[in-house]
Amino acid sequence: MAKPNKRLDDFFTSEKRDEPEELKKYYEKLNEGVDPNKQTFIDKLANFFKNIVQKAGIYYQDRKPKEKETSTFRRRLRVYYRWFIRKFAERFNFEAGVDILDDTSVLYRRNRVNKNILWVINIVFIIFTFIGNQNPNYVVIAGFGVIMLAINTTLKRIINEEPRTLIKQQMAMYIGSIYILLASFGVYIKLRVSAGNINIINLINDSTITDVVLHNELLSYMTDMSIAQAGYILIYFSLLVIALYQDATLLKILFKWVFVLMFVIHIFIMYPLYNYSSDIVTLYNYLFVTNTNVTIDILLRTLVLVVFYIALYSSVSIGQMMNNKRKEELIKRRGMERDFKAVVGDVFDVINVFNSHTINQNREDVHRVAELASRLGRVLGLSNHVCSEIYDYSVIHIDRLKDLNILEYEDKDTLTEKDYTKIREKTILGSVIIKRLQLNQKSEDIVRAHFEKTVDPSFTEKMKRVQRSQEGQIILIAEMYEIMRQDRNYKNELKHKRAIDLLQLEFKEYVEPYILDRFLRYQMDFEKVYDNFKYQEE
Repeated sequence: MAKPNKRLDDFFTSEKRDEPEELKKYYEKLNEGVDPNKQTFIDKLANFFKNIVQKAGIYYQDRKPKEKETSTFRRRLRVYYRWFIRKFAERFNFEAGVDILDDTSVLYRRNRVNKNILWVINIVFIIFTFIGNQNPNYVVIAGFGVIMLAINTTLKRIINEEPRTLIKQQMAMYIGSIYILLASFGVYIKLRVSAGNINIINLINDSTITDVVLHNELLSYMTDMSIAQAGYILIYFSLLVIALYQDATLLKILFKWVFVLMFVIHIFIMYPLYNYSSDIVTLYNYLFVTNTNVTIDILLRTLVLVVFYIALYSSVSIGQMMNNKRKEELIKRRGMERDFKAVVGDVFDVINVFNSHTINQNREDVHRVAELASRLGRVLGLSNHVCSEIYDYSVIHIDRLKDLNILEYEDKDTLTEKDYTKIREKTILGSVIIKRLQLNQKSEDIVRAHFEKTVDPSFTEKMKRVQRSQEGQIILIAEMYEIMRQDRNYKNELKHKRAIDLLQLEFKEYVEPYILDRFLRYQMDFEKVYDNFKYQEE
């Protein structure tokens, strides 16, 4: 038999000591697995580093030195520096002012950014070809300069030509990608060929060469080879720049040619194997017997290229997938924004229609109700702030109705975060106005039902459930008093004494007793407010 009055401990004491079979099975399965609350060594190590980072953040935040007053020159210098950083970031930002749903706009922006990067790369290429070795070939440099100028001029024209189309932007993308790739190969070939090849053994065994000359020759060759290796890295850098387009198809197509060209460079430029290709035996002996390090170097370079491409392709594929997801989410969001604007507009229209056809109050009546309600709040002991809120809420459906307007946003295809915030604020205002109109309708329905003798228990219970807050009841009693003092199509104007009697006899069920009691105690003050109130437009 259950206890009629349980102590707190009784709720945690099982009356039946035997555990259910299902609970036993659950415990057995839980014991078979891993305790989710158990911390492994890695978990403890992660928490340790997390605590260090948090403490370090707090330490540096608390001890951040205050900025001292600086001179006008330093302030201007700081302003110019920030302006320069912002402009630089905008110049190389792929998403600045771009609608990601517009493929042409997106690719146009990427072409613009990559063209800026290409301009920087061209300077690097010229530096490599001009001072990359001790014997620059000015004819080659001039030829490269002419090609560079032609390519950049053509790219600029294709990218900016009106009307901008997706085909033009794709053509510019492929031209720019092929150019930077071939230019990087050309720079490396030029550096490698300029470095030349020397036979170190023959150079050392040459008795006519002094130690100083030998040292200078070896140092010069090693320097040129080091510079050539730096040019070799430019090929990987060009692939990285191409990957900025976030186009997996482009990367896949170009890598086939990159793989072929790299293979050609390895066997013709880096290691001139054609000198040993007179017969297959000679070539085999060179690669696998006497110079196995050459074969290993070619294989390792090829392997690094393949691994680099796999990492690059995976990164581009993930980025492309994420961009597609962002597009899908943005399409959904814009669809929701259109629906949101339409629904909000319809709701605001309904509020305007409802307000104009159902409210029997003019502006002076509404403000008189607000004055009665706020004064009732004061005699109830509410703070001045709450009384002011009661006044504002009482008149919100009249004074703030003009703010329910979104015509300025209807012609916008996309909403900014600022627009969305403004409409959301208007929506919240609309919700408040709807509740105020509901309260106005409630008071009208209550008074009408009592005068027309249609009140029954279900009606009374229904009215009790509508806005039972203290503030709502304060406004309700003020509004019912206002309605009874005025003419309606179902009743005549009542005197103050008759209105008070009806509030006390007929309407006491709709408000809390203490609120009604306060209204009745200060009824003479409320009568004076009603008779003497004059509303003045601000």
